[in-house]
Amino acid sequence: MPQTTPSTTPSTTPSTTPSTPTTADLQAEISAAREELVATISTLKGEMTPAAMARRGGRAITGWFTDEFGGIRPERVAIVGAVVAGIVVLKIIGRRRG
Repeated sequence: MPQTTPSTTPSTTPSTTPSTPTTADLQAEISAAREELVATISTLKGEMTPAAMARRGGRAITGWFTDEFGGIRPERVAIVGAVVAGIVVLKIIGRRRG
């Protein structure tokens, strides 16, 4: 009996070797990564300005005193008021003794 071997064509055989990137591909990838890094650094610089930090702090404080609907949380306002009143009383007592 004659021996038969299956014939394979390049279109049906999957490529098993990975293609190596060219120098131009690597340079383009490095350039894209550099541009992304510059954009990220610019964004971070903008977020770290004193004005931006003050805005974030102000929003955090406002968020602590308001609920999800924008209403004031009286229990939290009362806590801060009690702390301020306590500090004032302690200062007055300290001045009278001293």
